[in-house]
Amino acid sequence: MTIEDVFNGAKTSFTFFVAYLNTVAQEIGMERTLSLLTEMCETMGPIMAQMMKEQQGIKEIDAKTALSLLSPVIEGIGISFEIVEESPQRVSFKDGRCPIYEACQTMGLDSKAIENLCRRGVARFMCTASKELNPNLSHKLEKFRSAPDDFCIEVIELKK
Repeated sequence: MTIEDVFNGAKTSFTFFVAYLNTVAQEIGMERTLSLLTEMCETMGPIMAQMMKEQQGIKEIDAKTALSLLSPVIEGIGISFEIVEESPQRVSFKDGRCPIYEACQTMGLDSKAIENLCRRGVARFMCTASKELNPNLSHKLEKFRSAPDDFCIEVIELKK
């Protein structure tokens, strides 16, 4: 299966997911809907990270190791990424084409709404997963893309 196949499948799935979020938001409001999304992502991040730690058996996890553990999650939803900076203390990476962004656009969300959804969803997942891997790690969505052909920059950093 190619990254393009994964991307297309993820875009279709995320389009359904965003349609669901929009439907729920019509019933309970967008703020409550996004709060529940955040809660779910903050719950799933540590669960997934704990499974990764156990499967790999790694005890000392720095920023570089954290990205190596989290990269299958990123690539698994069809996002290709390029490492911009890499050290045990700090990893910065540029996200390529994003099925979440494109799915949100398909469902009529503007760039500001998409950014809000990402910061309260996937970014919270990455933040809590990073902290579960090592309490001294942080994750930050440093730059959000402004268009489908733009890119996001994410940073995982080890705080002393």
